[in-house]
Amino acid sequence: MFTEYLKEIKNIKYCAKEGARVLVRIDINSPLDPKTKEILDDYRFQAHAKTIDYLVKSRCRVVILAHQGRPGREDFTSLEKHKKVLEKYLGYSIDFIDDIMGPSARERIKSLKPGEVLLLDNVRFISEEVIERKIEAQANTYLVRKLAPLFDYFVFDGFAVAHRAQPSVVGFPLVLPSCMGLVLEDELKSLAEIEQSKGKAVLVAGGAKVPETLRALEEALRKSLFSKILVGGLLGVVFIAAKYGFLTSELKRMIENYGLLSYVDYAKTLLNNYGESIEVPADVAINVEGCRIDVDVYSISNDIMDIGSITIRNYIDKIREAEIVVFSGPLGYIEDDNFIKGTATLLQESISMNKKVIIAGGHTIALARKIRLINKVTHVSTGGRAFLESIVGRDLPALRALKMSCSKNIKKFG
Repeated sequence: MFTEYLKEIKNIKYCAKEGARVLVRIDINSPLDPKTKEILDDYRFQAHAKTIDYLVKSRCRVVILAHQGRPGREDFTSLEKHKKVLEKYLGYSIDFIDDIMGPSARERIKSLKPGEVLLLDNVRFISEEVIERKIEAQANTYLVRKLAPLFDYFVFDGFAVAHRAQPSVVGFPLVLPSCMGLVLEDELKSLAEIEQSKGKAVLVAGGAKVPETLRALEEALRKSLFSKILVGGLLGVVFIAAKYGFLTSELKRMIENYGLLSYVDYAKTLLNNYGESIEVPADVAINVEGCRIDVDVYSISNDIMDIGSITIRNYIDKIREAEIVVFSGPLGYIEDDNFIKGTATLLQESISMNKKVIIAGGHTIALARKIRLINKVTHVSTGGRAFLESIVGRDLPALRALKMSCSKNIKKFG
């Protein structure tokens, strides 16, 4: 599937024409400090800067669409501070306007000169942007009708929102010749490698998004995409209860506190159907008066904070047999240095064994940067949920829209 998308969707060179007005949808949605609203992780800026710079060096007139947070949430803010972070990685100044499709924004877009860059404000300030509908309907939204006539091309680079059927994601490709950006192209190449690995890949699955991850795992197991799935994090806690039962009252209390009790049976079903492919922790790390203590699963006396040393060694053995290792979500509470051992050790060992290492999701990326391994992995995915959904073959509306655009506008690419 991904190999076909790579063949069918035009890459950025087809849209990078000198003097062309190019609208670029990126995803620089980032964790913010609750008080100062300062950006806490800027990896996505670094990744998308390559696409923007490519267009600038091609002498395009570049306009950026992006979002931050969702209406009603604390991280729902203007993109004014995002401008400065982008400039850091681009190495030159860009413009920002606190408008999206109003008269001021449209006039500024019209006045752009070749090589100039304009960042529009948070596209989710437009109410229709947070409504997901059929692709064809999004092409008729006010946002698309107002902005599309001002551009020659649309470049989609926001892989992390590729699963969203929103106007800025799927609306523009139906009315403008469209290409994939450099970030999206790299994502598709990595996904194609996993797809073609024929069961020689291992998935290290953790994090706190248990319901979404369980559904993705079920599909991955059904399609035999991975030789082994090594679980940890809150996901691992649920699998421990599913495999061994509620061994201690503390284990049950933890699962209840996180509202995950109803997912234990789901995990149990996966173990019954695909048990040989799922590795569950045999020991864990708990916090005892500020110290990391490794205990077996029968001795859990506090919240589980990481996988234990025996489990780490077992998981390393499984990784040794693979060609590709995909990390999706941390295996422990990485906000505390006492509990980064599980994820950090597996990541380090995978790199040392010269495996193709792919990491996805903000927390996993943050840890890889913290322990200075980010530049040693094969591929860093900017999409957490989008990457998982892609692996299991779920439809990504953005890719469908880009494919439709290429079929419709083939003569306009020259």
